[in-house]
Amino acid sequence: MKINSLCSLVLYLLIKIPLSSQSPPNFLIIMVDDLGKTDLGTYGNTFIETPHIDQLANQGMKWLNAYSAAPVCSPSRAAFLTGKNPARVHFTGHITAIGRHRHPENSLIVPPRDLMFIPLEEVIIPELVTKLGYRTISIGKWHVGPKGFWPRDMGFDENIAGWTHGSPPSHFFPYEDANKKWNPNIPTLSGGEVGEYLSDRLTDEAIDFIDRNKDNPFLIYLPFYAVHTPLQAPKELINKYRDKPLTSDKNPAIDPVYAAMVDQLDQNIGRLIDKLDNVGITENTIVIFASDNGAVKATSDMSPYREGKGHLYEGGLRVPFIMKWPNQIPPNSINEIRTRTEDIFPTIADIVGAELADNINIDGESLVSQFNGPSMRKGMGDREMFWYYPHYAPQGNSPGGAIISGDYKYIEFFDPRKYELYNIKTDPGEQLDLSTKMPEKIIELSGKFNKWIHEINPILHTVNN
Repeated sequence: MKINSLCSLVLYLLIKIPLSSQSPPNFLIIMVDDLGKTDLGTYGNTFIETPHIDQLANQGMKWLNAYSAAPVCSPSRAAFLTGKNPARVHFTGHITAIGRHRHPENSLIVPPRDLMFIPLEEVIIPELVTKLGYRTISIGKWHVGPKGFWPRDMGFDENIAGWTHGSPPSHFFPYEDANKKWNPNIPTLSGGEVGEYLSDRLTDEAIDFIDRNKDNPFLIYLPFYAVHTPLQAPKELINKYRDKPLTSDKNPAIDPVYAAMVDQLDQNIGRLIDKLDNVGITENTIVIFASDNGAVKATSDMSPYREGKGHLYEGGLRVPFIMKWPNQIPPNSINEIRTRTEDIFPTIADIVGAELADNINIDGESLVSQFNGPSMRKGMGDREMFWYYPHYAPQGNSPGGAIISGDYKYIEFFDPRKYELYNIKTDPGEQLDLSTKMPEKIIELSGKFNKWIHEINPILHTVNN
């Protein structure tokens, strides 16, 4: 049981009657690691085969303009669990071998000394439902805190394979790497057999949990380690993509091993959907599918978006996002309204009837009102979104901040110091920098960004003297 969890719930939550008079809905939340929006068939990829995820989109709602809370994993996951912007949680960088990011010797800034954990007093997703009799489990990648801040410390009833590190030592049993001192094994995953693949194993654990809890409400948080490096997949699938003819209308994933990992992931999602059908709980189970950030550019075709993981460009922030809720979300729904990682927390709170006190300072917005009425799902809307990422990511090495306001995206780079401006409605690939042509817009958006930084009060970077 999480320390201070009862106190937190008393202070922050007032449990109401759920939206529906029927049994409380189950939640199956699938968070994929480093999966790009453009890697899925439902989002236009014609090379990687993802029929089960595509079917999930056909049966529910697909967001076209979903954004991650950060261009890397740990802060994005902290935002997902709390409903807060990573800057507000004081967790803007990802946990590394040394705990914090290094910075180049001659860098212009020193990244902030973030908490590198979610404080125990924060209310996170499982605490929204446990008082309603839900059983909860986290299965897979955690990467939002050291020992003492793992899933069971934070309010989950069970934890399988979640711990401090984010990269698996191997995707094959025994999930070890004798040559990697920092990340030799997954201490919270026991058992297995030769030839076992990590995504398959985590799916098996989720299926077992469903069997054990099918007669009671449950929440499964299933953050797959796939498709994060090391790139490893079953040989037959790797050969399938090495031999598969290239498509002419869209470039395939650059790496056939990466494509195979996505394919295997899709097959496991098919197994999960089949399990819900087989035990008769599909109609009362909400499935949420998302990625923590954009894909790594070296392994995935992110076009038309620029760059990938570690960057504040669209390729680093655009993610797939799908929700399925039978009889509540119309099938084959397309949603164009901008959404972000933080929105999942208040959406779950809204569904189960957990009212959040104003002083909890949630940055996300409930998506429940978007589930019906096509007029509410047209256009990107006027919602402004902010990012503060003052870190030298291995993939990007470009610390900065960004804001999207209307059709425009302003990026303020801290090293080297510069500003860029794009109309992402007409130029989603961010090829035409408008900063010199629209100085008044630069002044407007930089002012909004600085005001937001002052209000949200993050741990700030410093100048490197």
